[in-house]
Amino acid sequence: MSAGADGARGLRATRESSRRWLLVIAASATVFSILHHVEHVARGNHSGWPFQAEVTPFTFSLLIYVLILPGIYLTARGRDVAGYHLFVAVTGLALLGAVHFVPTGGQESPIHDIYIVYESPVAGMLALVILAGLMTSVGLLAITAFVALHRRAGERAMWGRAQWIGTAQLT
Repeated sequence: MSAGADGARGLRATRESSRRWLLVIAASATVFSILHHVEHVARGNHSGWPFQAEVTPFTFSLLIYVLILPGIYLTARGRDVAGYHLFVAVTGLALLGAVHFVPTGGQESPIHDIYIVYESPVAGMLALVILAGLMTSVGLLAITAFVALHRRAGERAMWGRAQWIGTAQLT
């Protein structure tokens, strides 16, 4: 077998591995996001339509599923959408950070608005673990998507050099 065929097989295996990791981490982020939204509704504060009468930032945060689910679907179908996952993850991190950690009058404080609301310390801690899992999984999605894009750029550069070398040898 030629070195070129081995290299092509290696590139396919790397792409498949990156695609699989993107799928696993994006699905994990979606599960944590669902758990976090359910937790919002369960504790009753910082929730909104469709669970309460008023439209709030919570309502708009439900649109994350409109962004993340097509990326999961396309990745599962074999499409290379690492750039899309990177966009969704960075957008998600920015929104999560702004809503939960930026000190403004309306931000949701993890200790006061999440932990203390529950009468049980175990329930409050579980809510914080869900938030930490969400932040971690979205951060890992951003890193994994960035690495996949970086590898793809390296593959393109390597493929371009190989084509140039092949053309140079023909002349």
